[in-house]
Amino acid sequence: MNLVIYNFFILIFIPVLVFRIIFKSFSDSDYRKNFPNRFGLNLEKLNKCENKIIWFHAVSLGEVIGSEGLIKKLSKHFDIVLTTSTPSGLRKAKEIHSKNTVIHYAPWDLNFIVNRFIKFYEPDAILVFETELWPSMISIAHKKNIPLYLMNGRLSQKSYQTYALWAWLFGDIFQKITFLFVQTSAHKERFSKLGITEDRIAIAGSVKFDINEKDIQPKAIGPFILAASTHHGEEEKLLKAYQDSSAKKNFKLFICPRHEERADGIAQKAISMGFKVILFSELKDDPYEVCIVNSTGFLSEFYASASMAFVGGSLVARGGHNLIEPAAYGAPIIVGPHTFNFEDIVQEFLNNQACLRVSNQEQLLDAIEFFANDNEGAKKFALRAKEVVEKNRGSTEVQASYIINALGENH
Repeated sequence: MNLVIYNFFILIFIPVLVFRIIFKSFSDSDYRKNFPNRFGLNLEKLNKCENKIIWFHAVSLGEVIGSEGLIKKLSKHFDIVLTTSTPSGLRKAKEIHSKNTVIHYAPWDLNFIVNRFIKFYEPDAILVFETELWPSMISIAHKKNIPLYLMNGRLSQKSYQTYALWAWLFGDIFQKITFLFVQTSAHKERFSKLGITEDRIAIAGSVKFDINEKDIQPKAIGPFILAASTHHGEEEKLLKAYQDSSAKKNFKLFICPRHEERADGIAQKAISMGFKVILFSELKDDPYEVCIVNSTGFLSEFYASASMAFVGGSLVARGGHNLIEPAAYGAPIIVGPHTFNFEDIVQEFLNNQACLRVSNQEQLLDAIEFFANDNEGAKKFALRAKEVVEKNRGSTEVQASYIINALGENH
């Protein structure tokens, strides 16, 4: 009965979702492309072969990047139907995956839509990456005896409280998950409180530590401060801290917003504050102080080249973003106070003096000054961050091996 109520809520919310996609498509036309996928329509057939089929869901750009190694390892043994929910995630997925992989927008979580999607592909298993737990998907998989696994699972305190609050609506969906791989003991404890039994959960670390650093040539743009994956409310604080710092004389500021469609607005804000501003797509030899990155796919190169990196979503209450990529590429890291989505990973870096945490604009200014004026100190932070990454590698092999052994390789 509760699932009926849930589906009713989703159904009446569909017009809002459609309107949101239409609105967002004005700044990113890829929101319109492949729109029927969201209703389980216009799906691409897999080439018929002997491999079993895995439906792998990675909600957005960060999850697509984070799951790359795991998917590539699994695709050696299975055919993969990879779904994501955002245009940036879809573009990245198509860029990095090809063999044995079909890529679509995820179907909306209504019974008849999910049923249509599952009937079309007939997956032998469903793998969900990190936090996307959809009641209809889970219930239908359970009803059809399709094993469903949570890979690289995490559950922040905030998310746990939300699930606990809505337990009456979600019902027993957590009991219908076949097995969960979680990143830390804290995540395991929260899932256990939601009803996951000890025999269906294991601490496996994070596959994101298994980052495969590309052989990147540092960008020849001189010393610069990188503000990565920033959200609304952060750029103004970053610009003010940069404006007040002595680093402004020797370092450019590159702002890479989490959502590239915000780039023009951020550029206008910087111009209004008196900065010489250029968009990354128009970067040339003209003098500038601030560069706004208005395209995706370059973050690794920026991390490899930056003199320091502020990781966004953390000066405002968005929960932060992952520190592993800047650490792996050797950037001294600054992070704000709001890191609840990655609390355990951030704590690991803090415990090893591998990043600087700031609470406000004034402390951000101090951190910029420190890394800008103490080259040896910055190098030590970067080295310790790389060591944190190295000592936590290995989760991809653990999780992939379990799935390969559990499913077998052929029909």
